[in-house]
Amino acid sequence: MKKLLLALLVLAAAAGAAFLMSEGYLPGWQSDKAVVKRKSHRFLECLKFKEFDEAVSFHAPADIKARPDMPKLLENFFKIPPENLDIQDINIDFIEFDSTGQRAKAKTTCGVRILNTKENKRPEAVLYWKKVAGAWYLDLRTTLERGSSVF
Repeated sequence: MKKLLLALLVLAAAAGAAFLMSEGYLPGWQSDKAVVKRKSHRFLECLKFKEFDEAVSFHAPADIKARPDMPKLLENFFKIPPENLDIQDINIDFIEFDSTGQRAKAKTTCGVRILNTKENKRPEAVLYWKKVAGAWYLDLRTTLERGSSVF
């Protein structure tokens, strides 16, 4: 009986550790899914707090060099003037990877209030990620082309 209880306890601990690792709760043991989820949330949080220069840092260095005007372009991600945009909440709905594990997409929904109006919206956006040299970067088209049509 004790051996069975011990085996169940070990299995429960292993399952709990696997879950915590997959969700990124154990430092140094983050799955790609946890990294993409955390970075997607942080990117949108940068937009929420008008940190457009920091939001640029989620793109690959080559993309940043090619588009020095990127901070200004990110201001229009939601197609609402940033001075009228109040992002209330950020949700990462799901994350999906391609068969190679080198590309991912994160579907997001944000609660948005448009200041000086009584209008609230829940725009959806898909952030496309690519893995370059072991690090995850936003695909430039996500924020400049696809992001421009969130409404």
